[in-house]
Parts: sequence; structure tokens; C-alpha cells
Amino acid sequence: MYTINYSKLFEEFFDEPKTTTYVPNKFAVDIKDESATIALSVLGHNPNDIEINCFEDKIEIKAKKTKEDIEHPFNQLVSDIEERIQVGKNFDGRNAKAEIKNGILLITLERKEESKPKKLTLKVG
Repeated sequence: MYTINYSKLFEEFFDEPKTTTYVPNKFAVDIKDESATIALSVLGHNPNDIEINCFEDKIEIKAKKTKEDIEHPFNQLVSDIEERIQVGKNFDGRNAKAEIKNGILLITLERKEESKPKKLTLKVG
């Protein structure tokens, strides 16, 4: 006959310290006629500790936990960020602009001139 010691099971479950790490969603992209905006949560990171490298075809974003983040219990929710985002051939990553609003990193890319739609005028005659 098999028996389960429930009291021991509950003791083991509740005695173990539990840690939770917040992992934000990857990123969101909003593409418009003239530009594209990439949004990424950098909540809890010091803006001076965020590294952004722009290339023609990709953008790299890195932010590491600091020693203070690791030691402070509320900052345990902060996670390291390491993203490589392909921007595609219609946008130039080298001309990107970045800003932070309310813990969200916004990177704006302008569409390359040659990939912008060209309006034609009809000649009637």
C-alpha cells in the first residue's frame, strides 16, 4: 500500500524561498508610411546603462542588471535585455532616433528615400 505524507509535502512546498523575475514582452513595431517605431520595455533600467547599436539592417539593444539591482529586492523584477532587431531593407537603422517615455524605449526609423512610394501625376492629353 502506498501512502502520501501530506504534512511533509506542504512543508517542503512552503519552506522553499520563491523568486520571480519579470520578463517583459519582446518588443512592438508600429509601421507607418514614412517611418517605423520600435517599442521595448526598459522599466527599471537607468537610461545611461542602456546600449543601443545601430547598423544598416539591424539594431542591437543591451541593458544589464547592475549590482544594486541584484541586491535590492524590488529590483529583482528587472531583467537583462539583449535584443537584435532586423529592420529590413526599407528602413535605415543608422539614422535611427531613440527616446525613453515612461519606461518604454522608443526607436524611430525613417523609411529609405528609395523605398518611399512615389506619386505619379497623370498627363491628360
